[in-house]
Amino acid sequence: MTDLRVNFAGVEFRNPLVLASATPGWDGEGLKRAGLAGIGGVVPKTIGPVQDWAAHPCNGRLQLIKHGGKPIGMVNLELFTTMAREAWIEKELAIAKEGGAAMQISILAMPQPEETAKLVQEIQDAGMADILELNVSCPMPASTVGMHIGKNAKLTYEQTKAAKSVAKLPLTVKLTPNVSDMVEIASAVKEGGGDGVVISNSIRSFAGVDIETGMPLLRGYGGYSGPAIKPVIMRHLSEVARAVKIPISAIGGVMSFKEIVEYIMLGATTVQTCTAVMWNGYNIITKILKDLENWMDQKGYQSLDEIRGIALPHIAPVEELAKLPSKHAQIDPDKCNNCGTCMRVCFYRAISAGDNAHCVKETDCDGCGLCPQWCPTQAIQFV
Repeated sequence: MTDLRVNFAGVEFRNPLVLASATPGWDGEGLKRAGLAGIGGVVPKTIGPVQDWAAHPCNGRLQLIKHGGKPIGMVNLELFTTMAREAWIEKELAIAKEGGAAMQISILAMPQPEETAKLVQEIQDAGMADILELNVSCPMPASTVGMHIGKNAKLTYEQTKAAKSVAKLPLTVKLTPNVSDMVEIASAVKEGGGDGVVISNSIRSFAGVDIETGMPLLRGYGGYSGPAIKPVIMRHLSEVARAVKIPISAIGGVMSFKEIVEYIMLGATTVQTCTAVMWNGYNIITKILKDLENWMDQKGYQSLDEIRGIALPHIAPVEELAKLPSKHAQIDPDKCNNCGTCMRVCFYRAISAGDNAHCVKETDCDGCGLCPQWCPTQAIQFV
């Protein structure tokens, strides 16, 4: 029988899927619904003080990014919770807890570390949290908070140390992808006493321009999320997992069970999702978890521990990969329909048309591996 339970930073989650801190968890009821749908953990929108930068635009703040008419991502101008801290403490967290999911509470890192420590103390004293998630990574604020802390290893260390000085619960820190080296920041979290990291927040971005009017689709810089950002997050995740011995929760483009598996194979323990819920509703949670359970059963895995990090040893520098034996494309004439797709995408001019099927000149093939991925009939092998 497949066991989907995981232990993240000392806290047991009934499964690895977590609702990320964003729109679906704007209040306790939203978090409760995710819990009742079966999700392993929930994270509310980041709790902080009511200040000018804690309000978000109510005149348009979400923009779908499409390619060929299909959504590939979304830019948002969301900030932190618009609900008072007292409302969370006195009512909303208790409602969220009724869903049965682990309570991973997002707390804003304040401009001064001692302010952060007070906020941590206040939230954990409410008695509803199982684990804390310190936000040093929001890409929207103009200054002082969010990624303006998280891009700096020293500031991140100071915030983590201050929060950990009062934290009785496990403390994780949500990192920003808007850095060239996340390993340095994750190391600062560990040195500051952090119990885990969350990789990562959304990517600072711009939604685009309406070319008919010349007006921006959204008039501010926002956070990019959804399927298109997954390769960026996987790079950060794998680099941190290989270099820093600290539990990791991964976020970015999780739309199905497959992304959960990929992230765990790259070292994550839990995997957070948001866009999938925003695009499909809370019921997608049930489907993702059922698909994950079915995949585990088919593969014969009893626990997610069996696959955690198994992809990491196979990652190597490009210079090392260049020393490996060459491969080339090979076309099966029985499957080839002479569509010409492989010729179009081969810029080494190694593929030519034949009477009944295309053929490859092996001496010209440079082994890039692109043509098998484009072939509509799966006629090309890469050997």
